[in-house]
This record gives sequence, structure tokens and C-alpha cells, in this order.
Amino acid sequence: MISTRDNELGARREQGPEALVALSQLALDHMEQGVCVYDADNRIVLVNQRYLSLFNMSAEIVRIGTSYRDVLAHSASLGNFPVSEIETLYTRRVEQIAGGKPFRTEQQLATGLVMSLELKPLPGGGWMTICDDVTRLARLEAELRVQTERSQHALSNMSHGLIMYDADSRVVVCNERFLNLYNLDPEIVKPGVPHSTVIDHWMSRGNLPGMAADDFQNSRLEDVRARKAKSLLVMRHDGRMVQAVSRFLPDGGWVTVHEDVTERLQYEETLRQQNFILDAALENMAHGLAFYDSDMRLRVCNTTYRKIYLLSPQETRPGTHLAELIERSMANGAFSSEYSPQQLLEAASARIANHDASPMRRRMSNNTVISVRYCALAQGGFVATYEDITEREHAIEELSEQYRRFDAALNNMSQGLCMLDASLRVIVCNRRYIEMYGLSPDVVKPGVSMREIMEHSCELGIHQNTTAARLYADYVERLREGEHTLHRHLSDGRIIKLNHKRMEHGGWVVTYEDVTERHKAQARVAHMARHDSLTDLPNRTLFREKMGEGLNQVAIAGGAMAVLCFDLDNFKTVNDRLGHAAGDRLLRWVAARLKENVGEHDTVARLGGDEFAVLQRGPQPRSAEKLARRLVEVIGHPPPLESQSIHVGVSVGIAIAPDHGLDADELMKCADLALYQAKAKGRGAYQLFEPEMEEEARSRHALEHDLRGALEAREFHLVFQPQVRLDSSELTGFEALLRWKHPSRGFVSPAEFIPIAEETGLIVPIGEWVLRSACATAASWPDVTVAVNLSPVQFRSRGLVAMVTSALAEAGLPPQRLELEVTETALLDDSEATIEILHQLRALGVHVSLDDFGVGYSSLSYLRKFPFDRIKIDRSFVGTLGESPESVAIVRTIASLGSVLGVETTAEGVETEEQLDFVRECGCTAVQGYYFGRPCPASEVGRAIETLSSVRRVA
Repeated sequence: MISTRDNELGARREQGPEALVALSQLALDHMEQGVCVYDADNRIVLVNQRYLSLFNMSAEIVRIGTSYRDVLAHSASLGNFPVSEIETLYTRRVEQIAGGKPFRTEQQLATGLVMSLELKPLPGGGWMTICDDVTRLARLEAELRVQTERSQHALSNMSHGLIMYDADSRVVVCNERFLNLYNLDPEIVKPGVPHSTVIDHWMSRGNLPGMAADDFQNSRLEDVRARKAKSLLVMRHDGRMVQAVSRFLPDGGWVTVHEDVTERLQYEETLRQQNFILDAALENMAHGLAFYDSDMRLRVCNTTYRKIYLLSPQETRPGTHLAELIERSMANGAFSSEYSPQQLLEAASARIANHDASPMRRRMSNNTVISVRYCALAQGGFVATYEDITEREHAIEELSEQYRRFDAALNNMSQGLCMLDASLRVIVCNRRYIEMYGLSPDVVKPGVSMREIMEHSCELGIHQNTTAARLYADYVERLREGEHTLHRHLSDGRIIKLNHKRMEHGGWVVTYEDVTERHKAQARVAHMARHDSLTDLPNRTLFREKMGEGLNQVAIAGGAMAVLCFDLDNFKTVNDRLGHAAGDRLLRWVAARLKENVGEHDTVARLGGDEFAVLQRGPQPRSAEKLARRLVEVIGHPPPLESQSIHVGVSVGIAIAPDHGLDADELMKCADLALYQAKAKGRGAYQLFEPEMEEEARSRHALEHDLRGALEAREFHLVFQPQVRLDSSELTGFEALLRWKHPSRGFVSPAEFIPIAEETGLIVPIGEWVLRSACATAASWPDVTVAVNLSPVQFRSRGLVAMVTSALAEAGLPPQRLELEVTETALLDDSEATIEILHQLRALGVHVSLDDFGVGYSSLSYLRKFPFDRIKIDRSFVGTLGESPESVAIVRTIASLGSVLGVETTAEGVETEEQLDFVRECGCTAVQGYYFGRPCPASEVGRAIETLSSVRRVA
């Protein structure tokens, strides 16, 4: 039976072509351009609505089947072009279309609109026309032509010469005035000519730049490079002077305007000479002199006038009104008056109006008396003269003035001052002295004795723990010793510095200065020099001083003293993950915990970075070990930072005096060696110094020295241990293991040299060699993988992903045949950054496995953050399966976890058949260990592959 849906589909197929045509027509009708397509017989096969609307044509006439001649006739009937041109236009366009090449034309309609027509022959015969309204574009082009003509006319009629250059220093345009000004040849100076050619031709016409030709050329080029506007004078061939002003354009070019300034310069020189004579006369007058116009505005004045009224040249610019000059002069302190500036101006106006030239006396602020005369001029305006008529004042007046000034200076001093006669009675004192001590002005005044002042100050409680009699006796005793300085510590905490100087005719001048803040600042500086700015703990300098004092006490009085050196574990991770501000908060928290847990007389110091130290007296080493245990526990549980939990701890090294020495340097060295040993234990531990550590340190240093040259000396080689699937006994790959054969030490254990390589950073070049060598070796194997271990240090170095990519490409090894093994330590150092790198490695196609799972800081969050291809169970669990129920539980749990997550689980260290059966029972999917093969050199890998393949066939 045929369904209704089948009927609908059939109907749609039948309607498909018609619907497609309708959609095409709809698209054409919404175009911005008019389109009309003709067949080979010049009849319309397709036309859109825009074509009709552009020419105002009727859809009833212009439609499919209409001939091109009829279209033209209809358009002409609408007035789009003359009817008489129909045949000519039709014949010309049909011939052009027959030529087989597209062409363009424009047509202006009777309405004023301008149409652009593009006619294109079609490959299968026929042709099409595309029309567009370009009226606005045509209008803009016409306006541009008009604007260009106007600009040319303006250039030609300028009174100045003008030349413009583009960014390439070539002439864009110059006007006729420029050519005539310098007698230049228009056939040489024209658009497109380089600047250098213009300059050469300009100088060849006898024009002089005022400097050597090369210097002038270089100077102009430097101006162009500097892009700074510049004006210069040049001499024309006939001796006339021309000023050239250059300005630079945003597009990199510049324009220079040239003006004949010969007459202007001559006039300016004449005027300058006249002004010089007038200025000389004015400036050499003994009186002040000023000319004002009829509006009482200043025209000119001399320096004497300015000095008298304390006016600057800016304040006496020509045009300044007399009222403003009076106000400015009074504001500047030249004189003061009981009258306002307006009243003074009205008085001057009355004198000028009445032609009253009698002198007015004006006392200035500097105590001079000036005689002022106003002389009205016949042509308007007036001249004012200012004569100094000051007579010397009497000696009493001078002394009175001096005393007034002295009193003003005395009471405006920042220091207190007191003058005492030989009997220690006050001659004079200033206000600051009285205020500084909070004394009563009614008590402290000329004639009072210093004894009375001290009694008054003691009554006010200014001086504690002393009496006025004792204070005075001590004071007199000090004065007998001569000039001296002493400091008074007042009851309110202030410190006053007293400086005593003898006067020539007997008596004393005493100055009083409040130095409280200075002493506080000095104390702060001294404190900062010996304390850590972040934690306010003693720094290394103060710690060494305290250590020296403690060692001296131990040497003299006996007893013991411990030095504990602390180093935070994983502090760099906090800084890298959360930022230095969070790291600083952690350091302050650690400092607070240290201070809380040490004794009252112990010293806690921050030596720098994340290093702290403690000096502890008491029964040793018991006290130091107790403190170390407590701090390892406390600091191992820090509070969250930035709402994130952090994993830090502390390692502690302990040295005891006198057991380990009485020298500070030796004791610190012992504590550092013990600290290193504590870190080697796995961090979060403490260690007491033992003498054999020095030998270990020397041995480690020697091993480090040899390790630095081992890579270059080619002392490293790789061995490969097979990895086998449990369900099929199939060989899946080999793990590449690094070995070092020292020329004299023999084989050095990786457990011995790998930690040194990681601490020194040598693991980065060594790890790169291991990866490249392993990839190159595995490239010749059958289709099995090679596993390479990555150190956490390699993740902190830049370019790990690029290095892996390069190693694969260099060896020609497919990425899926490389497996990179990472430990939980790498994730712990900086999990976010490491996870990002692991995702980049996974994107290459490389497999990633989590090595040694179950030890250290095992966390399921790592498995959530990154989908590892494999989990490798640490050999320590497999080796203790028969002895430890905990190991059995752990192996079962990890295998079960791998099964749930769909991740391969490899048991490492399988050496016996019992261990093999057990890990198979637990659900592990692969194994690695001596049971299937010991690590072998690259040359024996082929034999190992063959052997394991035979075992599989037998199985």
C-alpha cells in the first residue's frame, strides 16, 4: 500500500523545478542591481524588478519574450533617451555584443539619474545587462573636478610661493609665484621631480641659503626626518630676502610657503634702532617713568618703575589698565593704603582731568617714600614719573625696625630659642619655646631665671622622676663644661634636643628642637637593618649576632645551645599556583607558628626565602628534637590559601653546640647538612647532625661533579624491561631504564644519582637524551611500545612538548608507540600546569601512565583531572603480598579502580609465579618484573621479543 507521505514526496518532486525557478526569481528581485538576460534572438528570458524600477519601465511590456528593440522603444517613450536614437543605439550595442567581449557604458536619464550598464555575452548564446544607479558617484566626481579647478585657481593667485612634496620627497605641486620668485625653470621644477633636483636647480639660479650647499642639503633632509615645522631666511639671486616656512603633512609629505620679506625686515631694523635709543634713555633714568593713553592703559614703562611697584614684565605688558597695575602692586606688597584701588584710581583721574601735576607722597612697603606726578598730554593720555625721595630715618627708627624684624623672625622659627644672660636669666625667648614645653607666657618672660622656669615645668609634670633642684644643678654643671648638646626625654614621650652656644659678651643662646620623629625614624631604620621586612623576625645579620652571643655564653658558662634550620617543603608550588601574595601570607603564618612554639629566650629568624632558623638554649638535643617534632606537625597542616587547600611541610636540620662546634659558620654548616639529610628522607622530617654526614656531603659533591660530565663522556646507556599482558601473555612493550657506568666507580645506582640530577637540574638534558635514545632504538622494533620516565623537573622546564615532538619526528616513531610515565610528585608540584602539558602530549597521540601509584601523596583527584592510559602499581606492594594484608588490599583496590575507570593496571616487580597468580586474581591487566625478563641492553631486545613470543605460543 502507498502511504500518504509517499504521495506528498512525489508531489514535491514534480513541483521542484517550478519552486526552484520561483526562488531564483525572488532572489533576483531583491538584488540592488537591475538584471535582464536575452537569448540569441535578443529576446528577454529573465528580468528582475530592480531593472524595471531603475528605468521606470512597465512589467506588462518588459517581460519574458519581449525583444531588445521593443525594450529600447519603451524606454525612449518614457523619456530615458531621445526616440531618434533608438535605431543607432540598437545597432551599435548588438554589434558590440556580437564582438564577444563584455563592455560598460553610462546613460543619463531625463530625470537626471545616471545609470551604469554592463553588457556581457553569454557562453551558450544570448547576453545579459546589469544596471546600477551611479548618480551619486557621478555627482561626487563632478564636484571633485570643480574643487580641483578652484584649488588650481587659488594656487595660481597666491601672493606667496608654494611648493608641496610627498612622503618620497618628490614634488606634488608648485605655483607660478614660487617659480617666478626664484627665477626657476618650470620644465625642471614640476610634479614628480625629487627634492634634491629642486635644490640643485634653485642654487644654480644664484639663490643663496646662507650656508654651504652640502650643509644646506643635509639640513633640509634632517628637517624632513625630524618632521618639525621650521622657518628660515634665504637670499634671492637679486639680494632680496625670502622667508620659507615648512610644515609637515600627516601622510608624510610637507609643504613650504615662501614670502618676500625684504621691506618688512628693513622696517623692523629701523624700528629696532629707534626702540634701542628710546629704551636706553628710559632705562638710564633715575626716576621711574610710565606712559598711559587716554583710556589710562599703559603704553610703556621703565625698569625703575617696575622695581618701585614690585611688578614683573608680564604684569606690565602694554595695554594693562592703571587700575589693574594698582591692584597687582598692592597684592605684591609694594605698598598698602587705607584707600581701595578704586579710590586711588579716582584720585589720579581727577588730577589728570584738572591738569594737576603737583606731587603726591606715597609710602612704600619697603619704607621708601615715592613722589608721584601725573602730567597730562595735549594729544591725550599722560606721563607719570616716580621719584624716590626717602630720607634716612633716625637711628631709633632703624633700631625699632630691626627689632620688629628680629621679633618676627624669632617667632616664626621652627625651633624654640631662648637667650640667657650670664646669670641664666631670660633676655628673650620665642613663642615656639613656650609652646614646646607648654609653659605659661605669664611666667616665662624677660628677667625670669632658668631655675624658676624649671620649677614651673616640674609643676606641670613635664619632667618625671626628678626635681627642679636636681634638674637645675645638673644643668649648671653641664654649662660649666662649655658649649654642649643634651636631650630631654619628656613625660609625654617627646625628645627635645637642646643646643647651647656662648654669646660673645657673655650668656647663652639655647635652641630647642623636637627630634622625636627623627629618633623614631632612626630606630625604625636600625630595626629594619636587622629584621626581615615581611615577618618582622630577626634577619640573618641579627641571627648571627645572637648566635655569636649564645656561643660565647656556652663557651664561658657551659650548657648547650641548638641551631635549628627550617626549610619549607613545596613552597615554590604555592608561589607558582597562587601567586607571591599568597606565598607571603604563608611565610607570615609560618613565622607566627614558630614564635608561638619557641621559648621566651629563644631566637627565631628568617634567613631568606622560605628558610627559617631558631636558636634554642636548654638540655640538648632533647629540647631541639621536641621542638622540631612539634613544628613538623603544626606546619604540616597549614590553613587554606585563596580558598584552596595547600600541601606544604617543613624539614628541619639540627646542630648542637658545643657537641658540633663553637664556631658560628661551622655550626650553620652542620645544621644545613642535617637539613639536607632530612629532605632526603622524604621531607616533613627532622634530622640531628651526625659526623658521617660531612663525608656523605663530600661524596655527594664528588658524585655531582662526575655526573656533570657523564653525558658528554657517553657513560650513560639504556636497558629495556619487557611488559606483558596477563590475559594473553602478549608482549606489549618495554620500559627504558637509565644506567650509568662510571669509569672508576663502576655501575652507579639510579637511586643514588637521579636525585642529584633532579636537584641540580641535570635531569633535563639527561632526560632528553633518554627520550631521544629510546625513540631511536624502538623505531627498529616490531609494533610494540617503549615507555620512558619523565622527572617532575622536566615539567618545570620549558619546551617539554616540543622536545617530545622533535624526538618522535627525528626517530620516525609513531606517537602511539611511545608511553610517558609520570609520578604523582610531578602532579603535586604544580598540578594545573602539569595537567595542561599532559593534555598537550596526549594530543600528539602519546600514551601517558601514572607511575608508582599508591605511594607518596596518592590522590584520586589526579585520575579525575586527567584520563591516564595506565596505572602502574608500585613494586613495594607486590613484593610484600605474602606478608602484608595492607598490600593485598591496596593492590586489589587499585586493580578494581582501574577496571571501573577503563584504565590498564600494571603490577611492577613480579618475580615469582605466586605473585603472578595473585596479581592476575586481583584483576591487574599487565605485569612487569624479573619473572618475564630482566632489563636487557638494546642489542638483546630482539632475542627477548623472540623468547616471549615463543612462551606465548606454548601457552
